[in-house]
Amino acid sequence: MVGPSIIFYIIFAIPYIFVMYWLVKQDKKKYAWGVSVVTIIAILAIYVSQKASKNAIENYKQHQIDARQEETKNIK
Repeated sequence: MVGPSIIFYIIFAIPYIFVMYWLVKQDKKKYAWGVSVVTIIAILAIYVSQKASKNAIENYKQHQIDARQEETKNIK
């Protein structure tokens, strides 16, 4: 996990999840459905965030490799 992902989780994701659970808890009639939906959404969001971070890291590494190759072409 990289810095921006950690910052995203600490500042946005974790407080958002807690607020959503608190809001769902306020509704006594459909509490189980609400908790289920919020849990599924949270799990999907974490999964997508991890995939996006992984792709961003791979793209950055490939960009560095391409830049080095371009630099060596320009030197010759």
